[in-house]
Amino acid sequence: MATIDSVLFSSLQSALTASQLSQQAYANNIANANTPGYKRQSVAFSQLLAQQLNAMGYLQGSSNSSLSMATNSSLDLSGASSTFNPVQPVVVTDSSTSTKNNGNNVDLNVEMSGLAQNQVNYAALVTEMNNQFAMLRSAILGS
Repeated sequence: MATIDSVLFSSLQSALTASQLSQQAYANNIANANTPGYKRQSVAFSQLLAQQLNAMGYLQGSSNSSLSMATNSSLDLSGASSTFNPVQPVVVTDSSTSTKNNGNNVDLNVEMSGLAQNQVNYAALVTEMNNQFAMLRSAILGS
């Protein structure tokens, strides 16, 4: 049985892994910005995680403005019958475009802004993970 906490921790861990992989992809893209024929890479994760959580029923009713325990999620009171398998980030190569004459499709402005956004996301994920551990510590130690 998957509990909300185990789903949350698994999701945070997968998101941290995806963020680290994204950092590597951005670094590779920036390093190869002038390499003839190089195709930019990105990491697919957010969409995959949302699809899995939605399929398991964890996101049902999230767009509903009035949430009640009876209709929020089928997993609330009965427990999750399906197991949560952490979503693995996937590196995707964009070979369909070319922005330069040499076949390269890396735009440094896009990569640098994506790198900055990824750093902010990573910091937020680390903060959330620390908050979750602090709550567990408080629950265990009582202070």
